Amino acid sequence: MNYTDDFRIEGNFRMADVINANERLLLIIERFGISLGFGDKTIFEICTDYGLDPSLVLVVMNVFNSHSFPAQSFLSVDMLPGLISYLKNGHRYYLKEKIPFIGELIDRFIENTDNPDAKLIKSFFREYAREVSEHMYLEDSTVFPYILTLYNYSENAGAGIPDYSIDEFVEHHSDIEEKLDDLMHLLIKHFPPTQDRFYRNLILLELFNLQYDLNDHSGIENRILAPLVRQLEQKAGKQ
Repeated sequence: MNYTDDFRIEGNFRMADVINANERLLLIIERFGISLGFGDKTIFEICTDYGLDPSLVLVVMNVFNSHSFPAQSFLSVDMLPGLISYLKNGHRYYLKEKIPFIGELIDRFIENTDNPDAKLIKSFFREYAREVSEHMYLEDSTVFPYILTLYNYSENAGAGIPDYSIDEFVEHHSDIEEKLDDLMHLLIKHFPPTQDRFYRNLILLELFNLQYDLNDHSGIENRILAPLVRQLEQKAGKQ
């Protein structure tokens, strides 16, 4: 199967073909709990195997794959519980795997360079990791419970709704990418040359990958999550 750079993913596509066309979609299937080794099964078949909503899986994959994908045309409020589970899995990935791994690379860089200022990079990254953790804790502890309460309210008018709105979340959606940019610029433009270029370059590659992934993660929240929550808020008379 031939793909363009901006192809639309359909449910009858073989998952292996889609991953070969865009290897970064590995991050998506992992957060849906899909394991590798699925042979030539299609996306529909894999969703059936894992008990997943294929409409949700497809819209998330397409939003991640293409910034021009018209997500609004494919949204349903019934996607919200599965979408929140997916986003929480993404948070666990950042906080338990990706960020600690980059931290380990920075430690190795410090061990292999004679520049004492290398420890400043670790301090800078530690502060960045703290901001990411706080941002995602807010979503897990406040935003997602609010959304689920609102979702259940749409079916049970007796449930109370917290004094919150999704527009507050969007308005105060922390720009955690800005500090990441600063760290990357420090390594590329300002940190003096070192003998150990291997770990320095490896750190940068991982930071670039993290930046791409976080941008797409935010895109899913802005293009899928927020519009669905606004629908529920309107139905509940909050807007």
